[in-house]
Amino acid sequence: MTIALFHVSAASLAQKVNLDKKNAPLKAVFNELAKQTGYDFLVDAKTLEKAKPVTVSLKNASLEEALQICFKDQPLEYSIDDKSVVIKEKEKTIFDRIKEYMNAVTITGTVVDEKGVPLPGVSVQVKGTAKTVATSGTGTFSINADKGATLVFRYIGFEAKEVVIGTENNIKVTLREDQKALNEVVVVGYGTSTKKELTSAITTIKAEDFNAGVVTSPAALLEGKVAGLNITSDGNPNGTATVTLRGPSSLRAGAASSPFYIIDGVPGADFNLVAPSDIASIDVLKDASASAIYGTRATNGVIIVTTKKAKPGQLRMNYDAYASMEKIANQFELATADQLRTYAAATGQSFTPENDNGGNTDWQKVTQRNSGFAQNHNLSFGGGTEKTVFGGSLNYLENRGIIKNTGFDRFVGRLNLSQKTLNDKLKLDFSLSNSVTNSDLLVNDIPLTSVNGKDPGFFKSIIQYLPTRTVYNADGSLYVDPTLVLGYNPLGLITNDTYKQKINLLLGNVKGELTLPAGIFYNFNLAYQNRTTFNDTYYNSKSEIAQNLNGSAIRSTYQDTKKLFENYLSYSHKWGSDHDFKALAGYSYDETTTGNGFQSTNQNFISDETSYNNLALGTAPSGYRVNYGTVQVETLRLISFYSRLNYSYKGKYIFQASVRRDGSNAFGANNRWGYFPAGSAAWRIIDESFMKSQTIFDDLKLRIGYGKTGNSQGFPAYTPLTQYGTTGNFYYNSAFIGAIGPTQNPNPDLKWETTGTVNAGVDFSFLKGRLGGSVDVYQKKTTDMISVIPVSTVTNLVSTLTANVGSMDNKGVEISLNATPVKAANFAWETYGNISFNKNKITSLGTNLSKIYAGVPEGPGQSGVTVSIIEAGYPLGQFYTLQYLGLTNGVSTYLGADGNPTTTPKSTDQTYAGNAQPTYIFGWGNNFTYKNFSLNFFFRGQGGNKIMNASLASYNQPTQVTTHNVPVLTLSEPVTDINAHLYSTRYLENGAFVRLSNATLAYKFKLAGNYVHGIRFYLTGTNLFLITKYKGVDPELNLSLNNQASGQFIGVDSNNFYPKTRSFLAGIQLDL
Repeated sequence: MTIALFHVSAASLAQKVNLDKKNAPLKAVFNELAKQTGYDFLVDAKTLEKAKPVTVSLKNASLEEALQICFKDQPLEYSIDDKSVVIKEKEKTIFDRIKEYMNAVTITGTVVDEKGVPLPGVSVQVKGTAKTVATSGTGTFSINADKGATLVFRYIGFEAKEVVIGTENNIKVTLREDQKALNEVVVVGYGTSTKKELTSAITTIKAEDFNAGVVTSPAALLEGKVAGLNITSDGNPNGTATVTLRGPSSLRAGAASSPFYIIDGVPGADFNLVAPSDIASIDVLKDASASAIYGTRATNGVIIVTTKKAKPGQLRMNYDAYASMEKIANQFELATADQLRTYAAATGQSFTPENDNGGNTDWQKVTQRNSGFAQNHNLSFGGGTEKTVFGGSLNYLENRGIIKNTGFDRFVGRLNLSQKTLNDKLKLDFSLSNSVTNSDLLVNDIPLTSVNGKDPGFFKSIIQYLPTRTVYNADGSLYVDPTLVLGYNPLGLITNDTYKQKINLLLGNVKGELTLPAGIFYNFNLAYQNRTTFNDTYYNSKSEIAQNLNGSAIRSTYQDTKKLFENYLSYSHKWGSDHDFKALAGYSYDETTTGNGFQSTNQNFISDETSYNNLALGTAPSGYRVNYGTVQVETLRLISFYSRLNYSYKGKYIFQASVRRDGSNAFGANNRWGYFPAGSAAWRIIDESFMKSQTIFDDLKLRIGYGKTGNSQGFPAYTPLTQYGTTGNFYYNSAFIGAIGPTQNPNPDLKWETTGTVNAGVDFSFLKGRLGGSVDVYQKKTTDMISVIPVSTVTNLVSTLTANVGSMDNKGVEISLNATPVKAANFAWETYGNISFNKNKITSLGTNLSKIYAGVPEGPGQSGVTVSIIEAGYPLGQFYTLQYLGLTNGVSTYLGADGNPTTTPKSTDQTYAGNAQPTYIFGWGNNFTYKNFSLNFFFRGQGGNKIMNASLASYNQPTQVTTHNVPVLTLSEPVTDINAHLYSTRYLENGAFVRLSNATLAYKFKLAGNYVHGIRFYLTGTNLFLITKYKGVDPELNLSLNNQASGQFIGVDSNNFYPKTRSFLAGIQLDL
């Protein structure tokens, strides 16, 4: 293919040119001539590879003169057509062919490393041709080539080398080790380092290694990629992934159990401000010696996101787009209407007319789209000069979920400007990011109860609602039955009830670095983030949740703001080649205000057409009280002082120490300040003199570190104070008046949870860089865990108190490996993987809190029954349930506390029965490349954990098939089994699984044109298959403590989650 390579502007052949090149590629010379003359240079890319380097020095020469010199002794020729220079390979004459035959020689030789050790499998290629051989097991090779040709030697872990064939037919080639991997930049707290200098457990994932697919949050990019990092999510496009690093460290939910996120140096920045396509790398700080520099927010690890930045040079643009289709990966197996009728008739049960009106409905199918759809478009640009660099991006993501009326669309815009001034002594970086997200949510996403006090959860209703009922009445309206106490028309829950949310995010950031004398640098970071959330909910006049209200509307608007100022001084100095010293000291002020807004409600609207848009159109009945919500304005301040010292002796003995002092108003007056020290060291064994003669290791380093971190995440500012709020109503003067009273006890001694972590690790590489990895062993102990404990109202205002209650321990091993089994000229195979083992145990609880019963699935007839327990000596997620023995006379039987079988079990008969936390998690990926094609796939999984299949248990009621739907299992159950649905070890299943998480086939080629420089087409499939013994919908459950009240506790499958999907997408990337 012949294409335009270089063009700038029109010029004439007579225009004078100036060239000064030494041993330069011919392509670089053409670039320069194009700039000076404006001529197009047309050449095939493969033809250009055959060109010889050029040495030329010309002043005020014509283009013709320059071309004659450049093409001297080249295997190419040119012609000039109008304003284009057309280059092609010289046609070979009979004399050329005879000359080639005479010049052809057989070159033999040996390839060794710097120690003289032969290197097997080195690729030896005649440059500009497809002729390639590999060295033998003793490093020898033999190849036919012309005199004057260039041989290219390539080997993984070593720098490529070119050798021009001269008069010698036998040569010895020495390759040097490639130090790029060791010198890769790693982002650490308040600075950067290199892999070679690291003393801590830090994992870096580059953009090319991210997970593929429809990614709505940067966390999903890391699923399975980092040893010890467990990320779980369902198929909800509006959902939030649960991220747990090295096991749980708190009894609290939400942010208290999640890592701390930093985006481009801004602590606590919102993830929704970054499009996944704009991320260059993500660094995970896993141990306390690395994360302690962030003090009270680092107990659960620190994840640092670095976005792509523009580089000096001409304006470049990149466009990345994909479209995706989604299907349900697996569904709950429910009985059909005909199966229910048959079973009911066989067991002497009958339907009421309301429960069987002739329907034959698959409620899962009725509430789903035929397929989900997603599309993403990302346009990024950048350029500039050595002084000024600018860049930015625009991103649009739309994700229509597989459930009808769910999904979101998000627009993200980013601008960056970098300016050097004061003779390059001062560098300023300005960035502005804005995102707008519009979401269609389920009523499932709001904690609600219906008028009859039952849970109106959408996914539970799908299972409960009888398939013998029709979707619609004869008049076309949705079928509803106000007398029902179990389940609601699932379609009605997504058509009669509307919940929309809009989130507007803005982040402005200014950073500066000033170079001072004597190796001192001053850095500052100013940031302001604003988040405005609009929630709009409407239950129309036919809503089963808001019956007989003629429409009910709720509208709220809340603003959250974050103000950040950080500044620090850093110092770096080297004494000779042996001593390298660095120091850093800084101050930080972080203020976050949340809940600044209002909520209002109304009901009894004239028409549903206005929905929630105009609350004034509702005419509430007498005595109606507007629900102003419970959100309150809170301001949380964190003031910090921090410092770090680094010292390296001869590059092989490396030490680091840091300390941070944090103060927060979220804790009691007696414990608002705390110190968080850390220290670590590394020994680069590979650099010792006694390692010079060995031939096994290419790199070997030992690390050890200890540090303390705190946990102030997820804490309201008023937690340690006495709080007053609404405590009910009283009737006075013919009206109900809200009562105000104490709602929270003060605790001036409340302090943050503290976690001490010791970590030891080894980094290694051998087989000439073909195999490398790391092994880490850690123990982290959390003390002063915070929970709510019962207290006496004789000495307290209310019956509970937020206090420090106990401790928790996590021990584990992490192994990461990467290998390159094959590396040839046109084909390469890279494989990588990780596995981590963690053992969690609660070591103590407070005197007033010996046990916490948790995990409440709330199945029919089992209200308040728990299946988990939090107790000292057991892991968080310990199951505590009945032990199933089998059937006795057709009735499920259990082991009683007295050791005897019983068919009338009580809560005192429950026993310890397995752990919900996985013993191990793993990820394994492979990358194959052949010429311009690439294929990669990634597996991940876990094992050693149990799952309580409460979804199966709750509705396995053989005597209730005419009241609510049942799983297929029930159809084989005896109708006499009145205990079939009781939570027990019968429903405690193996949670191990292996999932083909994603696979991508791509084709990429470069274009040396003026407009499009490269194109990549790709096809990706996600969640392609699953291997598991678990009988439920999916064994990958949310591992967080969130939503305990609704049963979503660790390892409890209560079918209150959005179904996982399998997606297929096609995409294109353009380098413009």
